[in-house]
Amino acid sequence: MKQIFLIIISLINFLPVYPYDIAFPLDKNITLSDDGIFFVGRTDKKEALWINDTKVKSNKNGSFAESFKLKSGENVFNIKNGENSLVIDKYTVNYIKPVCNESKLVEFPTQDFRTISDNVILRSTPIDFGMNRLGYLPKNTDLQITGLKNEFSRVYLSPNLSAWVFSKDIIPEQRENTIVGEYRGENVKSDIFSEIHSYKFSKNLPYSAVFDNNLLQIQVFNVENRSNEIFKSQIYLNPPYCYSVKMRDGLLNVSIPNVDMKHPRIIIDAGHGGIEPGAIGCMCDLEKDLNLKAAKAVKKELKSRGYNVSMTRNSDKFVSLKDRVNYTINKNGVVFVSLHMNSIPENKNPNDYRGSETYYYNSFSQPLANCIQKEITTSLGTKDNGVKQASFAVIRPTEYVGVLVETVFLVNPEDTKIYKSKDYYKKVAQGVSNGIDSYIKTLH
Repeated sequence: MKQIFLIIISLINFLPVYPYDIAFPLDKNITLSDDGIFFVGRTDKKEALWINDTKVKSNKNGSFAESFKLKSGENVFNIKNGENSLVIDKYTVNYIKPVCNESKLVEFPTQDFRTISDNVILRSTPIDFGMNRLGYLPKNTDLQITGLKNEFSRVYLSPNLSAWVFSKDIIPEQRENTIVGEYRGENVKSDIFSEIHSYKFSKNLPYSAVFDNNLLQIQVFNVENRSNEIFKSQIYLNPPYCYSVKMRDGLLNVSIPNVDMKHPRIIIDAGHGGIEPGAIGCMCDLEKDLNLKAAKAVKKELKSRGYNVSMTRNSDKFVSLKDRVNYTINKNGVVFVSLHMNSIPENKNPNDYRGSETYYYNSFSQPLANCIQKEITTSLGTKDNGVKQASFAVIRPTEYVGVLVETVFLVNPEDTKIYKSKDYYKKVAQGVSNGIDSYIKTLH
C-alpha cells in the first residue's frame, strides 16, 4: 500500500502545472458565426504566455485579453509558455459565415385572424427587436392581416398605417365583416391607490400606448365609428409617470398609481444567479457572484438613508426575468435598479471596451439613468460611456421607473483592477444611492 501511495505522489509531481487560467472561451472546441474570438484570463507574470505567434500582454495583476480574427472553417489556437516551446494546450474555433435568408414582403387581400395567447407584441417593424414595441395584445384580439414577411404578419390598423405580429401567435378566423369593432364609451374612477381610465369597445382590438412629454397617448385601431378607424385619447401623467395598460374582453384599462415619492419602494436586482452565471472575468470571477455582493452593499447603503428596499434575490439562485418583473410590481416598487457587469461579443477586442454605462427603456426612466450614470462614474472613477436606450426585459415595464447599470467591463484588464479593489462594492453602493437621491430630488 505504501508503495502505491509513493507511486501516485511521484506521478502528481510530474503532472504539468499551467502558468495561466483561461476564463474565456469556455470550451476548447467551439463553432461561431462571428468572424472573431477573444481570449481572457490570468497568467503568472514570471512566465511568458503565447497564443500562436502572439505574446500575451498581461496587467500588473496578471489579467490579460487578446483578440483574433477568424478565417472561414477551422482555426487552431496553440497555447505555449514560450515562443518556441511545446504546445501545452489547444483551442479549435470553427467559423461558419451566416447565410442571409431574409424574404420579400408577400402581400394579399385582407384576411381575418385572431391572437391565440396573451401579451402578443404589436410591432412597428417586422423585426424581433425590443425598441419597436407598440403594445401587448390579449388572447382573442381580432386582427386584419394583409401580408407576410419572414416570420411576421402585417396587421392593418388604418388606411395609412400598419404594424406587425409574429405569425405563430395568430390563427385564421371567419368573421362576417372586416370592420371588427366599435367604441362604446369611457369611464374614469379614482381612489387613494390609483386613477383608472376605462375605454369600452365591442371586442379586443389592436392598440398602442406611447408616453411622450408628460402625455400618455392611447390609440385603438380598426374602430368602425371613429375617424380614420382610430380611437385616440390622451392622459396627462404626473411624476414619476408610471402606468399600466391592459385590454380584456374589449375593456382597455389604463391604471395610474398614486405614488408617495417621499417614501418610494426601491427594488435592487442582482443580475443573473444560480444556473445563469452571466459573464466570466479575466480573473475567472463569475458575474452573478459580484452582482450579488454589489446589490447587498447598495441595499445596506440605501437603508441607512431611510429608504424602503427589497432585492429580487438574496442568494445564489436562479430568478427568471418574468419573476423579477412580477416581484417588483407585486411589491409596488417605484424605482428599480438592475446591477450588472459588462461583456462583449466574441468578435470584439476586450481592450477597446472600458467603463460604466446605464440603460433605460421607457423615456420617463431616462432621468434616473442620467443621475445614476453621473454618480457611479464619479464614485468608481470609470470611463463614462453615457446613458443608452435598450430593450432589456426587466426595464421594459411601465409600472415602475427602471434602469440597468453596467458598472465595469468584466473582460477588460484595466477595469479588472477596479472591481478587484477592496472598496469597489462600497463605491458602487455610494454611486447608485447618490444617483437615486438626486433623481428623487428632481421630482419634488
